[in-house]
Amino acid sequence: MNLDQIHYFLAIVETESFTQAAEKLLLSQPSLSSAIKKLERELGVILFDRGGRRTTLTPAGEVFLTKARQILEDYEQALYQLRDFHKQPTLRLGILSTLSIASVAGLIRCFRQEHPDIILELRSSHADDLDRCLAEKEIDLAITALNETDNTETSLTLFNQHFLLGVPSIHPFAQREIINLNELDNQPYIQRINCEFWRADPLIYESAGVYPNMIYRADCEEWVIALIQAGFGMSVMPEWKNLSNVVYVDIEEMNLERTVGLKWNSKHNLNVVSLFCDLAAQQDWQLALANGFQEVPLKDNS
Repeated sequence: MNLDQIHYFLAIVETESFTQAAEKLLLSQPSLSSAIKKLERELGVILFDRGGRRTTLTPAGEVFLTKARQILEDYEQALYQLRDFHKQPTLRLGILSTLSIASVAGLIRCFRQEHPDIILELRSSHADDLDRCLAEKEIDLAITALNETDNTETSLTLFNQHFLLGVPSIHPFAQREIINLNELDNQPYIQRINCEFWRADPLIYESAGVYPNMIYRADCEEWVIALIQAGFGMSVMPEWKNLSNVVYVDIEEMNLERTVGLKWNSKHNLNVVSLFCDLAAQQDWQLALANGFQEVPLKDNS
């Protein structure tokens, strides 16, 4: 038995047809049938019921289906675990695009100082796409927004953030502690197009009868911050510490917050992921991130 036979078997299960599976695999149907017959001889069982309009699994085939999927999963896992033996270790890190890079730059910098041999590949995207990348093993670890359904065995909380209205320091709103949602009507507004709340409810303002003047749309938090600092508009956004020329104002009708943390795939048993998580889990880093600091001093291990 070889991996090609496993792939052939699973293709037939998926398509319920030798003909369609052969087309998908770019094989001739006789070649595919011959390979499956050889597999059945090796196993000593009949895997498929070929008598009906659809090709279905026999009871023995149902048992083998579970084993076949496990074989492929174990093989892929072995490839990931062994990849660091063939090249310089690499950590593929996904970062939520609605995060200020400065908020996690110190953590990344500290990791590089402690592990200079590990290459960091950074990828920025919205939360849903980062979840997809983890599931499809396109990244190893994500710094992203966590939700109540995330498993504590595959996630680590870093810090919590409230969402407030960020306004330029020269705007009249900057002199107030709180405003009403309807006061955003026709105000110059910068839309954070990858915002978790905006993506979940794109009509959040319209449903309240509020129509801000959308003058900019940005997919990166750094752009949003820079535009507010330049006085071009305002935005409902996470509260970032120590920003110049940005004042945060509470909105009476809104009480939004998010939890930011690490998330990884339980099937990725990679040493580089464990090293990064161990660093982030240290108490001094937890406090630093929660208070908005960018870095903590490296410990002297001498």
